[in-house]
Amino acid sequence: MRKTHPIFIGCLLSAAVLATPAAQAAGPGKTYKVSVTNLTPGQPFAPTMAAVHRNGLAFFAAGQAPSDELAMLAEAGNGQPMAAKLMSMDAVSDAQVSTMGMTFPGQSTSVMVKAKHGANSISVAAMLGATNDAFFAIKDLPLPRGRHSVTYFANAYDAGSETNDELSSTVAGLGGEGYSPNDSGEGFVHIHSGVHGIGDLVAATMDWRNPVAKIVVERVRD
Repeated sequence: MRKTHPIFIGCLLSAAVLATPAAQAAGPGKTYKVSVTNLTPGQPFAPTMAAVHRNGLAFFAAGQAPSDELAMLAEAGNGQPMAAKLMSMDAVSDAQVSTMGMTFPGQSTSVMVKAKHGANSISVAAMLGATNDAFFAIKDLPLPRGRHSVTYFANAYDAGSETNDELSSTVAGLGGEGYSPNDSGEGFVHIHSGVHGIGDLVAATMDWRNPVAKIVVERVRD
């Protein structure tokens, strides 16, 4: 029997309901289905953002300051600003946010993207909902060749944009505050160290070990 995990509500639920695709890429292209499976024991994932683009593009860099769009994705579970930013770049063929809602532990959701000529790489990300600013991501990895599929495993990063106080009042997935522009956090993106129970989050159920997500990318018939 599937668990619905009703505790994870608030801003993440709003993001799931309001998520709509970014501007669709026009013209011919190859369509890919990006399926995300949640491998954590107790973290919900916000709606997935996926982008296809020419190789060499990175939407964040470990050790560097997070963009406002990354902070929105990692703190509020809102991937739309990042998708819109990517769609404004010539190197990006398509960027979409899943309309399937949250991905709970052990479950899978998907999003479709279209790669036009020259787009040969994919990037995927979403917030870990019961955290201050954790997100999983893969970036600039090859699309599958032909009708084959590729499988990637994603680690959890800390956007470094919000202090990890682990309080439900500041965690979007628990009905707390989403985006916190006045909190500068650690100031740089890094591998997340997990939930330690320093606030009212329960580490026994909300902590994790990497990798946190399995991502399968497959070309589907247009």
